[in-house]
Formats: sequence, C-alpha cells, structure tokens
Amino acid sequence: MKQSGLCIVSLLGGALMGAAIAMLVTPKSGRQMREQIRDFIDEELEKIRCKCSDGGCDTHTSEAIK
Repeated sequence: MKQSGLCIVSLLGGALMGAAIAMLVTPKSGRQMREQIRDFIDEELEKIRCKCSDGGCDTHTSEAIK
C-alpha cells in the first residue's frame, strides 16, 4: 500500500513537471508565463486540498471539478 501511494505521488509530480516544462516552451513573455504557472499551481494545489480534506471544499474550484 505504501508503494502505491509513492507511485501516485511520483506520477502526479511528473505530470506537474511536464506541464510546467510545456508551458515554459510556449512563445509568451516571461511575466505572462510566470503568472500562468503560478495560477496553474495554485488551482492544482486547491484541488488537492479539497480532495484531501475531510470536510470537503466549498470554494469556487470545487464546482469546476464536478
């Protein structure tokens, strides 16, 4: 069971790294890219927090997940 969790975390980390690299190679200005990356990471972290919390999530991102 412990290895399954590690595998899932590794998969999610790899996906996040791949998404960040893909965003970095797009033709946008540095400021736009940093804002886009920051927004993306904030949204993904909020989704993870919502899924991991016992009480659920009542922010606007929980509606986007459904």
